Amino acid sequence: MSNPVLKKLQQLQRAQETRIALYQEFEEAYQDYLKEKCPEEQYSSICKIVTEGFQEVSWEIQAIESDFRDTDRADLAQLVRRLQLAEKEKLNDASTVRIQIYTIESKKGDMDYDATVEEAKQKLQHTMAEIQEAWDDIRQEMAEQAYEE
Repeated sequence: MSNPVLKKLQQLQRAQETRIALYQEFEEAYQDYLKEKCPEEQYSSICKIVTEGFQEVSWEIQAIESDFRDTDRADLAQLVRRLQLAEKEKLNDASTVRIQIYTIESKKGDMDYDATVEEAKQKLQHTMAEIQEAWDDIRQEMAEQAYEE
């Protein structure tokens, strides 16, 4: 395969697959914590490891974005940026983490966060749709690049 754009897009896809695996690991640890199968210290440790993994994936994807910008593919750099911003929103603002924190606090009995959790879940759904749209565009570009090869 000699198409450098396709290679970079495939590298992006692998990085995204790693990010998905990290989310799954994070979610499993959270579910175990809620079911009291995972002590708080272990859950915190897993969260730290997963956060470091997210950072590494983000750096890898930023390098891909930069490579596209450097090779006059600003369109693809913009697409990668769109994906990164949506993923950041998913992780920080929407957010899976926020929903988990509110759920944990509710479980402890400190406050009832049901309305807040529901609002965060709706925002998360919107963010997930943005991520899906970005990936649809990336897959389309991959198909076009593979066809040109």
